[in-house]
Amino acid sequence: MAAAGANVVVASRNAPQLDEVVNAIHRAGGRALAYAADVSDERQVQELVLSTERWVGPATILVNNAGVLEPMAPLTRTDATTWLRHIAINVGGVYLCARAVLPGMLERGYGRIVNISSSAARRASAGWTAYSSGKAAVDQLTRALALELEETGVSACAFYPGYMATPMQERIRRAREEDFPRVEEFRELQRSGKLRDPREPARAVAYLSSAQAERNGQIVEFADDELLREVERFFSAEVSAPRS
Repeated sequence: MAAAGANVVVASRNAPQLDEVVNAIHRAGGRALAYAADVSDERQVQELVLSTERWVGPATILVNNAGVLEPMAPLTRTDATTWLRHIAINVGGVYLCARAVLPGMLERGYGRIVNISSSAARRASAGWTAYSSGKAAVDQLTRALALELEETGVSACAFYPGYMATPMQERIRRAREEDFPRVEEFRELQRSGKLRDPREPARAVAYLSSAQAERNGQIVEFADDELLREVERFFSAEVSAPRS
């Protein structure tokens, strides 16, 4: 996002990792601000948006990327508090953040919301009742919100980044087969070198957040060849354009 010229506010519960990301952006010549916040907490989300406005002005882009994986176990062996906490973050966080930025976007007649989802929304897996349910909810929330945003200049889409080399993938590979029967499938993805560098789908997110992208209500997959061509054209134009 910073490479494409955005002023980036990075929010998470993990302050040390936030600082790492922001420092990396600064070293690359970009502008970024770290803000520790829990996206499932309405007050903290409101303070996050206010801090963003004080730093750089009203938000024109929202990328809902916060998410957790636990619990990974058959439903009868899950902890109710953890299961409901999962939904509060993975679905409630999308709702709270979108609700916080949308009034300003609608007032100005422009905005882009990109919700990070997953093919788990379409493919149910034993041991993933929370994760599959949450991502399906994100997809439907995106579609319903898009209907409300028609003809406003604001758009919302969902994006499936695919299998990436991330700490979340590491956690999946450590699961027991009795908790998550698909675990061997994920281990094989790593062994066969099929995990992507997260920076590749991140470029697609940057494009979907741009004024050039017209994807309101769409569920977009990184494997979409048309999308990849649009991403390459976008970054080629960004590189060749004069910088102010």
